[in-house]
Amino acid sequence: MKIVKLIKIINAKIYQYIKLSKIKHGKNINIFGKIDIIDPQNLTLNNNITLNHGCYINCINPVIIGNDVNISAGAKIISSGIDYEKWFLVQKKSHVFNDGIYIGDHVWIGVNAVILPGVKITGKYVTIAAGAVVTHDITTDYCIAMGIPARVTKKGR
Repeated sequence: MKIVKLIKIINAKIYQYIKLSKIKHGKNINIFGKIDIIDPQNLTLNNNITLNHGCYINCINPVIIGNDVNISAGAKIISSGIDYEKWFLVQKKSHVFNDGIYIGDHVWIGVNAVILPGVKITGKYVTIAAGAVVTHDITTDYCIAMGIPARVTKKGR
């Protein structure tokens, strides 16, 4: 049994390495646990990034993550959805293409938070609360966004 568990752990690390080799990234990228990245060639990670267990990043459209960003366990960054008009009219599933997602410097994305397509977080020192669903841009510095949909509720400094 111990041998089987060891092989599974090694295979999981190899899988992560293969996925990460396609990502454009800076220095000091920390990954704790298993993460899922769809289309990793469209992901850019700058410096000092932490990705925690269960993160899901959909990069069908570009996803750019700035410096000093912490993405907590179970957080989801989803850059695309289904084009429903094509689905209903032509019976063909295709993704919506847009500018993608931009997450600026010094952002903390809480446990199980969701960032939806087209969102730009340009404010510095932004905290996205646990379970929040970000549906629109956040431009305020030193703030906390919480709720569904996420709203800036506290401003610091």
